[in-house]
Amino acid sequence: MVSLMRKRLLTVMLLMACHGVMAQQLKVMTFNIWHGGRETGEEEGPQRVVDVIRDSGADIVAMQETYGSGERIAEALGFHFYLRSTNLSIMSRYPIVDTLDAYEPFYSGAVRINVDGQEIVVASNWLNYPIDYWDIFEKGQSIDSAEWHRLQEEKNAGTLRELLRALSPAVENSKDIPVIICGDFNTGSHLDWIPETRHLNEGYIMPFPATLLMERSGFIDSFREIHPDPLTVRGITWSPALPDAFKDRIDYIFYQGSILKAIDSETIDTHPVKYPSDHAAVLTTFEIQKL
Repeated sequence: MVSLMRKRLLTVMLLMACHGVMAQQLKVMTFNIWHGGRETGEEEGPQRVVDVIRDSGADIVAMQETYGSGERIAEALGFHFYLRSTNLSIMSRYPIVDTLDAYEPFYSGAVRINVDGQEIVVASNWLNYPIDYWDIFEKGQSIDSAEWHRLQEEKNAGTLRELLRALSPAVENSKDIPVIICGDFNTGSHLDWIPETRHLNEGYIMPFPATLLMERSGFIDSFREIHPDPLTVRGITWSPALPDAFKDRIDYIFYQGSILKAIDSETIDTHPVKYPSDHAAVLTTFEIQKL
C-alpha cells in the first residue's frame, strides 16, 4: 500500500513538473497577542501564544502588540525573528533575508523572506481607531454615519495610505515577489458591512475606507476570498476575550502577486486551557506557484 501511494505521489509530481509548475503551500498568520500575550499570565500567556502558533502550523507570523514577548516566542518556535518596534514584529520558519523601508515603526514593518528559493514580502501593521464605534454600539448609542466615515477616511485610511506609499516599490514588483500585508486594522470591512448584514451591524451599512483602499490598490482580502458570504462565515476577530463586546472582523491578511493564491483561511480563538488574546488570529494558507 505504501509503495503504491509513493508511486502515485511521484506520478503527480512528475505531471506537475512536466507542465513547468510546482506548487508549495505557505501558512501565514496575523496575530495581535494582547500586551505581549501576558494578560492571561506573565509566563503562561506567552507560552499559550506559542501553543496557538505551533498548533496552527503557521510558517510566518505577523505580530502586533509584541511588547517584549516576541524573541521568547520565536525562540520557542525555532523561528527567525524581526523586531520592528515594541508593537510590531515578524517571525518566520524561513530565513528573513532583508528588511524593507516602511512607515513609522509603531505602525508598519516589512521584510523579505526566502521560502525555498522564492522571495515573499510580508508586512505587519497596526492602525489606530479614530472612533470607538464598537463601544458606542455597546452603549446603545447612534453614530453620525457621515462623520464616522470622515474620521475613518482621514485617520485610519490616512495612515494606511502612507503605509502603502512607503511599500510602493515592493508593491510595484509584486509580479515577481508577492506581497502579503497583514495586521490589526482596527476597522471593519466594506465587504462585511453590506445591506444583507445590516441587522448584525446595528442597522448600518459602512463602506470602510481602509479595506476599500486595499482593494483599489490591487490587494485581495484572503479571508473573504475563501469565505465570500459574510452571513455564512463572519470571520469575527474582535473579541474572544469579551463575550459581550460588539462583534466585528478587524484583523486581515491581504495579498497581491500572480504566483500566490489563497486556498484556505480561518480564524483561531481557542486554546486547550485559555486563549491568550483579545483578538482572534487569522491564518491563511497560500499556494506558491513556482514556474
